[in-house]
This record gives sequence, C-alpha cells and structure tokens, in this order.
Amino acid sequence: MYLIMRKKVLVIEDEPIIAEMMCILLEVEGYNVISLADTGLARRKLHSKEVGLVMLDLQLKGEGGQAMCAYIKGHDDLKHIPVILVSANMDLQKIKDECGADDHIEKPFDLDHFVSKVHRYSGVSN
Repeated sequence: MYLIMRKKVLVIEDEPIIAEMMCILLEVEGYNVISLADTGLARRKLHSKEVGLVMLDLQLKGEGGQAMCAYIKGHDDLKHIPVILVSANMDLQKIKDECGADDHIEKPFDLDHFVSKVHRYSGVSN
C-alpha cells in the first residue's frame, strides 16, 4: 500500500513533545510536515509558497501565535492559507475571531477530532 502525499502542513509549536506528536499524526495521515518553533523561520517558509495549512500554537516564545495568525491573514499572498489555532487558552474562540484564524482545536485534543479538522481544511474528504 502506498500513501498519496497530501498538502504540506506547517506546524508552529515550541513544545517539542507536542510538536512531535502532531507531526506523527499528520505524517501517518499522509501529509508532508514542516515543524518550526520560530515564527521568523515560519514566515520565510510561508512566503516560499509551499505550505497548504498552518497548525499554530498560541503560546510561543517571542512572537505569540495570535500575532503570527494576524500576520498570515493580513498578507494578500498568505491569507488563503487555512490557519488552525491549537491551544489550551480559555479564550480560544475569541482569539480565533480576533486574529482571523479559520478554526481552533483545544489542548488536550482528541486525536480523531484533530485529524478530522486537518482533513477538512486541507480539502480531504473523510
């Protein structure tokens, strides 16, 4: 059996264990994954036109996820890329609305729910 490679997903998460778990989940589902903890590197990767979906933690060191999301949604060449916030923040829905994210997933997350949302925003039917 071979897997069809799906869209490239950029995971922006600075907690190594969580980032690794997200990457494994996505790779098992056939996605090509880039994992970065640094928003500066993430910005460069986004502008390279390779990314089809962003999974974004809010609590990043340095620039926060909310500012990073606003950056993505504020640029004409990036705003089409779906952004899913992944956080334990109690105000996640409000933050999603404020920064223009497409959706959110609360930590700790259910694995099936996580995969389902990724499929939805990457255009994969379940």
